[in-house]
Amino acid sequence: MCGILGNESKIELSALLGIATLGIVLMILFIILFVLVHQKKMLANEVLLNEKESSHQKVLLNASLEIAEQERAKVAANIHDDIGMMLHVIKLNVNKARRNLDNKEQTTDLLVNTNKIIEDTIDTIRSISSELMPPSLVNLGFIEGITEMCNQVNSIGIIEMELKKEVDWVDLDKKNAIQLYRLLKEVLNNIIKHTKASKVEMAISSSKETLTIVITHNGKGITNEAINRLAESTKGIGLKSIQGRAQLIDATVQYIIVGAEESKIIVETALV
Repeated sequence: MCGILGNESKIELSALLGIATLGIVLMILFIILFVLVHQKKMLANEVLLNEKESSHQKVLLNASLEIAEQERAKVAANIHDDIGMMLHVIKLNVNKARRNLDNKEQTTDLLVNTNKIIEDTIDTIRSISSELMPPSLVNLGFIEGITEMCNQVNSIGIIEMELKKEVDWVDLDKKNAIQLYRLLKEVLNNIIKHTKASKVEMAISSSKETLTIVITHNGKGITNEAINRLAESTKGIGLKSIQGRAQLIDATVQYIIVGAEESKIIVETALV
């Protein structure tokens, strides 16, 4: 009798051990399956992020290439139209002076005229160089560069430009500062060319992490939707340049019509 009970206990114990072992195996399998599924999801997310990052990088690269091409075309046009013409006139003057060395009065006039053209050519080259890399921006920082830009707009005499600065210095990466400077210059050019504004105000402020520039004018305004439509057309080269630069520095540009004689362009970008 005791032997039978002992055998039954052994059977029950074996069964319990079997069930416990099966439970442990199932638990281990569940954990392995969970880890595999989790890893698969992580890999899928990583691939998706990489694809998005790759797509974003392609957009930035295309924007950068388009902007660089526009700037090269602009410089080439300036060199061809301005410097090329001046050098051609200098060449004609020198050849004419060489043929008339006996006529001192005419030769003197030609040399004076040629010297003036050479000075104008130097100023033009300096202007093109400044367009590519503004000295005040490079040497004194973003705020001083913007201050000089506003002074230049005022000196034209077409429009009244006012600059309001809540900060005298901002910590911007050099490359970002140059792109933002050119973005703002393009915005001002568009205002001068297309809005018929007589007054423009630029206000610069910053928080701990964000630089905000609000440009207000009393000319004809435009909305974000209209800007996007124009940027998609062949006529919107300047707008594409603005959007491309904004993408390069992760900035936002908003166009707002406040009233009949008040419109705003708000530019925001992260500080370093």
